[in-house]
Amino acid sequence: MQVIRKQGDKPRGKRPSKPGRPPFKKKSTSSKPGAADLPKTDSELIRLNRYLAIAGICSRREADDLIKAGLVTVNGELVTEMGYKVKPTDLVKYDGGTIRGEKSRFILLNKPKGYITTMEDPRGRKTVMTLIERACKERVYPVGRLDRNTLGLLLFTNDGDMAKKLTHPKHGVEKLYYVETAKKVTMDQMKKLKAGIALEDGV
Repeated sequence: MQVIRKQGDKPRGKRPSKPGRPPFKKKSTSSKPGAADLPKTDSELIRLNRYLAIAGICSRREADDLIKAGLVTVNGELVTEMGYKVKPTDLVKYDGGTIRGEKSRFILLNKPKGYITTMEDPRGRKTVMTLIERACKERVYPVGRLDRNTLGLLLFTNDGDMAKKLTHPKHGVEKLYYVETAKKVTMDQMKKLKAGIALEDGV
């Protein structure tokens, strides 16, 4: 931030020390050797379930189930304790694979038409992943999906907990769609839409 002084303002700075008085030095409060290497607060540690969620494995609640099932190890030791905390330097493995803690990343994409919302497509069609492949080094994935011919806001993240909150129906996150129809929509059709459309996964 650039500070602009008005004319006549006195410059601010450190007060000069009086002659003969040595500069003040803050005394160390550490009395034990190696205390500086210990975590100062719990903020330097992170709960294991949150660690899994940040890595994009699953939500925190689902991570608790994985921990209880004995699928997670820390530094080679099996961990089933709820609330267990890890350091960034700990070696965390899930189902035999190493998990690397990552910063949470969020990408907003104005999805164009002609792209499908999937990580990859065996039929070779264009996917939204090709549009964000250079956005960050972390592995992110789309939250929800938009149809191939739909355009608009699409969110990507590696935060499994946040993705669960935005997509699971119990959280009631509303989504707004503008639909352009080929024909005029009748009142009868509007009533059917309002009542709900039965799909394979429910109304």
